[in-house]
Amino acid sequence: MPLHNKFLFLLTEKERREQRNISLNEVSRSTGVAVSVLARWFKNDVSRFDGHVIEALCEYFECDLPDLLYIDRGQTIEHTG
Repeated sequence: MPLHNKFLFLLTEKERREQRNISLNEVSRSTGVAVSVLARWFKNDVSRFDGHVIEALCEYFECDLPDLLYIDRGQTIEHTG
């Protein structure tokens, strides 16, 4: 069950609310998280979830942990026939 993030969704929602584009550089300046780390979050290509990064992103997006991370349990499709 892979752990995934909603970084791109949250960033898009923040851009929509604020009616402006937000760069990863801006998020980096606001959170103290390196752009290279944010780029992996943006692509949902994160294999290591550091507490300080999670805390910074939750604070930046004003969200709780379940709003940022989720487990993809997948769905088993049963074939009949």
